[in-house]
Amino acid sequence: MRILVGMSHELKRYGCIQLLKDVTSIEYMVSAANTEDFIDSLQKYTFDFIVIDSSLYEETGIQAIVLQLEKQPDAKCVFLLKEPLQLVNDLFFSKVIDGIGYEKADLGELMKFFQQVLEGERISLNWNQKVRVFSEDWKPSNELTKREEEVFYMKIRGFTVKEAAEVLKISEKTVENHRRNIRKKLNIKKNSEWVQWGKKLEMI
Repeated sequence: MRILVGMSHELKRYGCIQLLKDVTSIEYMVSAANTEDFIDSLQKYTFDFIVIDSSLYEETGIQAIVLQLEKQPDAKCVFLLKEPLQLVNDLFFSKVIDGIGYEKADLGELMKFFQQVLEGERISLNWNQKVRVFSEDWKPSNELTKREEEVFYMKIRGFTVKEAAEVLKISEKTVENHRRNIRKKLNIKKNSEWVQWGKKLEMI
């Protein structure tokens, strides 16, 4: 496994590196303490797994980091946050990144988080530290399919039918069909009920 860890705090960076060594076999690992080193590493090496801590992108903004990630299209990428951040959630649901973790999670939770992402699952740790798994066979308790979950999330975030279709790479008609199925399953009669369900499902 070829790994890049972008994290400015030295002790946190060391702890993350040791944790990853316990989780997977490593061909090589590169650490970056600032944005310049992080971008330089992306240009010089090929990676399978990339960890980005919130301390790294505070300097230049998330979008600048995301643009650099395009140079590593096959790498799995996770963000470690201090607190929930909507833009990162949008990146997750748009499948730009593969996971969201939080700095306050304990070592056991982070280890499980890394393992599951490395195994191909898409993981978002809830702010309350309960794990939500978005894998191919995952279905939440309301019986929405994985795709319906994504369409629902985009709907309550203001994505138009056209925008959702472009992000998910499906037709506009398919998006409309998913929205219709969601309304039927959740018995949604008016727009305000989309938001109410979003809160129940911890998407807002």
